[in-house]
Amino acid sequence: MQQKTLARQVVFNGYGIHTAKFAEVILSPLRADSGLIFRSSTLTSKYIYPNVRGDERGTAVLFSDGSAVQTVEHLVSALAGLGVDNALIEIDGVEAPIKDGSAKFIVEQILSAGLQEQDQPKRFLQIAGPKKLAAEGKFILALPAENFKVNFLLDYDNSPIQTDLGSFDAARDDYAQYVAPARTYGFQEELEWLLAQNKAQGASLKNAVVVSDKGFSTALRFPDELVRHKILDFIGDIAAAGALPQAEFFVYKSGHVFNHRFVREVLAA
Repeated sequence: MQQKTLARQVVFNGYGIHTAKFAEVILSPLRADSGLIFRSSTLTSKYIYPNVRGDERGTAVLFSDGSAVQTVEHLVSALAGLGVDNALIEIDGVEAPIKDGSAKFIVEQILSAGLQEQDQPKRFLQIAGPKKLAAEGKFILALPAENFKVNFLLDYDNSPIQTDLGSFDAARDDYAQYVAPARTYGFQEELEWLLAQNKAQGASLKNAVVVSDKGFSTALRFPDELVRHKILDFIGDIAAAGALPQAEFFVYKSGHVFNHRFVREVLAA
């Protein structure tokens, strides 16, 4: 199996969900063995765990001058989920555009541009045995496997969201159809707190599913859309290991912070 890059450039723009600031994104082909490289202004940063930070609301890529571009997880998830190994990701702004809250738009643009096989074999990240992180009522367990798989158990305490189990097998499931359309979501009760923290400044019913005691703000695209979105985020975060590992993951209640902690403390150890 060969490495892949984009067949041609992809250009799009939009507003960030947390900053409400406008940004333009250019995705370009990149030579084999480069990885996913972010560029902001004149600085570049490879998307790998020392250069990536997760907080409760998203993932940021860090640059050598201390600056960062926020909320890149959907963009990285789209690239990794489609099997893109090498790409230059230029973002003119402080936050990646949220579009409709999913990776659907990004995936459609990448597939429209096409993928190009390269002359170097694909690099696989293998694990030698079980890898586990458990803390604060959450856990991630990874077992060696022939390809990337994730099983995610969504479970909130005292929430209208029902416990749900979602699974994705990269060898079986079509990322573009199964994962990419799943939108981000948030709780109505958290909105005031998020705004006070200068988060969700660009959030709206057009780019997020709002959960309240009355149900959902809009009809779900899938009955299990929320857990599918957690899988979308997990793919974007775990790619900070340098590639999607050949492993089957069992994930419970994890989010961006815990995902990145697993990459740093377990996969990279």
